[in-house]
Amino acid sequence: MNDAEERPPIADAPYQVASTLAAKAATVLLWCCLVLSPVGAAAGVLALTQDGTAPVEVAPVRDQSNDRAIVGEFAQHVVLAWLTATQDHPDPLLELLTDVPASALSRDPFTAQDPTVAAIAETDGTWSVTVAVTVTDAREVTARRFFQVPVHLADGTVSALTLPAAVSPPPVVATASREYGALLGASSAPGETVSQFLTAYLTGAGNVSRYLTPGTTLAALVPAPYTTVRLVDLRGDTDLEPTITPVDGQRMRVLATATAQVTDTQSATVTYALTLTARAGRWEITAIDPTPAFTPQAPADQPAGTAPTPTGAGATTQPGPTPTPTTP
Repeated sequence: MNDAEERPPIADAPYQVASTLAAKAATVLLWCCLVLSPVGAAAGVLALTQDGTAPVEVAPVRDQSNDRAIVGEFAQHVVLAWLTATQDHPDPLLELLTDVPASALSRDPFTAQDPTVAAIAETDGTWSVTVAVTVTDAREVTARRFFQVPVHLADGTVSALTLPAAVSPPPVVATASREYGALLGASSAPGETVSQFLTAYLTGAGNVSRYLTPGTTLAALVPAPYTTVRLVDLRGDTDLEPTITPVDGQRMRVLATATAQVTDTQSATVTYALTLTARAGRWEITAIDPTPAFTPQAPADQPAGTAPTPTGAGATTQPGPTPTPTTP
């Protein structure tokens, strides 16, 4: 066998053309992939973020402030008409509730003053309104009473569903802020600033701006409600060392109690929650806080973290765990 017989055959013309076309097609495909890759990536990301579910539409919250004003004012009107209506003069109440017999009304009216809405809640167009009124009865007993009125509001018209019912007022719990744990005293550096500020602010004696942090704007009360002010107690949320000068920018919240005198026989005890800021070695008033620093405290007979026992109308009591009997 010679060398010519062992060599592979040379490609013919059709094979060369096919090979050239295949190379060009591969090149075009490669360029298409490079160009379309950002579009494909974006499409892939979009596909991943779509879980196939329709978007959830959030219903807009309807403004009920106007409805509250309407039913609140109407409930006060009903309570006043009910308290003052008598057998001889039932018309003010009968205009609001036609199914009330005049013979069921009182012969003597109650004296009712200073009505206000104490609570209000709405369920499917029916409102429960609690109205607080200062009531004086025939025994000359005056007390702040609370009356619940069901009011229906529809198409801009209001109607009372029943006569008012006397209910208990919201429970009141005497409490104190635990945030002001440091006893500072009137003679401390913050105490001197607070005392001078309150004197200028409440009596007009002195320039209020002298005791304010730059940028704080507070003007003395005009006309001045008191003639003298004496700071009797000052507590802060920070315990200060009397010999240490405060650092500029250091802040502290204080609760100041003072006796504000009008005359020798008339005075008022006032409490101010204040924010103080240190500057140039002294304390200045930065703000009269709208509310004191306060952390709610659980009732003494109830462990922290447990829900309070419901009270009042509609309250339900959940059964507690059965106690394990013990052998005496």
